[in-house]
Amino acid sequence: MSESNSGTPAATTGYLVSDLIGMALEQLGVGIGGQNFDAQGMNSGVMHLNMMLAQWQRRRWLVPNLVDTAFQSTGASVYYFGPGGDLDIPVRPDRIEAVYARLLNGAVQSTEGAFAPSDFNPSDFDTGNDGLGGPGQPIDFGLTIIEAYEDYASLGLKALRAWPTYCHYNPAFPLGEFRPWPIPPAGWEFHVLYKASLPANLSAGSPINLPPEYWDAIMWALAARLAPSYGQEASATVVASAKSALNTIRTSNTQVPILGMPAILTPISNPFYWPGLELQKL
Repeated sequence: MSESNSGTPAATTGYLVSDLIGMALEQLGVGIGGQNFDAQGMNSGVMHLNMMLAQWQRRRWLVPNLVDTAFQSTGASVYYFGPGGDLDIPVRPDRIEAVYARLLNGAVQSTEGAFAPSDFNPSDFDTGNDGLGGPGQPIDFGLTIIEAYEDYASLGLKALRAWPTYCHYNPAFPLGEFRPWPIPPAGWEFHVLYKASLPANLSAGSPINLPPEYWDAIMWALAARLAPSYGQEASATVVASAKSALNTIRTSNTQVPILGMPAILTPISNPFYWPGLELQKL
């Protein structure tokens, strides 16, 4: 167990849950000088914290990073994400942020997600004499995500087997369902990007193992959540401080991808394209 020292966070794991809950209650006038504080207040704070972090887990801007996890294709039409699934992770993601398929081309299976130093040997980048890359040099293809199950259902030939171009993820519980299309044979490797897990199932003595900017946000947001339990409305100061702290996290975590346009709206792919269309002004 990590321990704080007179209010100073541990160097590697930060504050304890009990530290931040105690500070949150102090903003409500509870627990100052040991007044009006009881064990049930701490237990309630722990439950509120776990519920709050479960909500934050589903918001991209409240999660500090994405995880790139790989698994091998087997020729199946459906792969399962979650405990004991094809992508064996503790909790199935509510959505996937991006996917790419890697044609291994003789390379070894990835063990550390994306391009980690241990994934490739120097010889992997020796192009040799074939002009197409030496043996062991993998090739990645980004997949377009079909967001809605209704759109996947409209595919006429779901059993088509070829190089994958699209995929659909159905966040079923407890195992999510990933469907690539067309269905690739064995020998491919899928890389799935999803939100990293925030701490779960915390207790009063657990460390808050998150970046430092989260400490303030957790404390103020907890104060706002716990206020009704003590017959109070969260004060304007508490609400404003919580919003400010959350905006700091938003600024730190926001990553804006390059804007993509449907093919029908790009000049060359547009059936109504004529030379010079790209020069027209609205």
